[in-house]
Amino acid sequence: MGIILDLLNLTLHIPFLKVSEEDIGRNLMHLKKYQWFQNYLHNEKYRELIIHNNDVRQAIGKFKSNKLDKDSYNMKCEKRLHKVLLKNLNNVA
Repeated sequence: MGIILDLLNLTLHIPFLKVSEEDIGRNLMHLKKYQWFQNYLHNEKYRELIIHNNDVRQAIGKFKSNKLDKDSYNMKCEKRLHKVLLKNLNNVA
């Protein structure tokens, strides 16, 4: 019975784990203010991943846009994005 309840609970939460293009777009607008993100956009390989790779876009969409102006959260997002970019860059190569 516990397994059934866990599965039901998981099914109810899965739609909230996906981010929308609106979330991604909003976060991209915030991130474009920062030099570290501009550096990624100036690198052709990273730019392609940011624009086209679903894993990278989902990671960007999961950032909390209301916290992106806080230095500590911004650094955390920079590290997380770097990790996702490297992982997907290695998968493409």
